[in-house]
Amino acid sequence: MFARRCEQISLILGRLNSRLILIRETICRPWLLLAVSATLFSATTKALAEGEQKPSVELPGGQKSDVSWEVDADVSGITKSRFEGASRDSDVGVLDTSFNAVASLDGKGGILYRFGIDYQRHDFVGVQSQPIPTTLQSYSLTVGADFQLGDAWLARIDFQPGFYGSGDVFRFGDFNVPIVMGVSYFVNTDIQLVAGLSLNFERKYPVLGGIGLRWRMGHDWVLNGILPTPRIEYSLSQSVTVYAGADFRGDTYRVNRDFGRTHGTGGLDDAVADYSQIRVGTGISWTINPHATFQMEAGFVPVDDLDFHRADTRVRSTETPPYLDLSLKAKF
Repeated sequence: MFARRCEQISLILGRLNSRLILIRETICRPWLLLAVSATLFSATTKALAEGEQKPSVELPGGQKSDVSWEVDADVSGITKSRFEGASRDSDVGVLDTSFNAVASLDGKGGILYRFGIDYQRHDFVGVQSQPIPTTLQSYSLTVGADFQLGDAWLARIDFQPGFYGSGDVFRFGDFNVPIVMGVSYFVNTDIQLVAGLSLNFERKYPVLGGIGLRWRMGHDWVLNGILPTPRIEYSLSQSVTVYAGADFRGDTYRVNRDFGRTHGTGGLDDAVADYSQIRVGTGISWTINPHATFQMEAGFVPVDDLDFHRADTRVRSTETPPYLDLSLKAKF
C-alpha cells in the first residue's frame, strides 16, 4: 500500500513538472523573439538614445583630432544549469567574452563615419551528450555612419561583415553581413524616442524591428527602455549609478560541417543556430574619469536557448542560474 501510494505521488509530481515546463515554454517563446530582436539595437539605438557627443582628442598645439574611439571589453559567467533537448540533457555553464573598438571620423554635411572591429565568444562548459558546440564566436568589422537629420533627429546604419561560426578557422560558409539601422527623435531634453531595424538572412526571423524610450524622470532617476539593456537607473553621485533591469543577448552562428555526426544528430551538420540569452539583474556603474567607466552586474538567467531553427532542433536551459558580468568602457 505504501509503495503504491508513493508511486501515485511520483506520477502526480511528474505530471505537475510537465505542466510547469509547458507553462515556462509558453511564456518564454515571445521573450525569445524579443531576445533575438534586441540584437538589432545593440550599441546603435542605445548610443542614439543617449545622444552623447563623441569626445575629441586634443593634439599637441591645442588642435582637435577628427577621430574619436569607443572601446568596450566585457566578460561574464553563468553557472551550470540543466540543458534539455534532442532527448538528452546535461549540466552546462557558459563563459561569455567580447571586445569591440570603433573609430568615428568627422565628415562633411553632418555625417560621422564609423569603422571598427568586434569579437564575441561563448564557451560552453560541461557539454556531454547534448548537441551544443563547445564554442560559438564571431570576428566581424563595423562599417557605418551616423547622420544628423535636423535639430531633433539622429540616425545610424552599420554593416557588420564577418565570420559567425563555432571554430577558430575562417570558413566561407560562416561569412555573414548583418545590417543594423536606427533612428532617434529628441522630444525634449528629458525624453528621446528610438526605433530600429535589423536584417540578418541567416536568422530565423530575417527582418526584425523595434522601438524604445529613454526618459529622465528627475534629477537622479532615468527610465532607460532601450534594448538590449532596458533598466531603471538611479544616480548615487556624479560618478556612481546603480540600476536594475534586463539584458537581452544573442546572435546567429553556423556550426561545423561534422557537428551533427559528432553529436549523434546528423541533421545538424553545418546547421545555423540562433543563440539567445535573457538576463535579469542589478548592477553598479562607476565613471572612473571622463573617458572610462567600469560596470559590475549580477543576477539570474531565466532564458538560455540554442535554436537550430532550420533543423527543427532546440536546446535550452530548464533552470534559472545566476550570473556575474564585468565590463570596462572607454571613450577618447
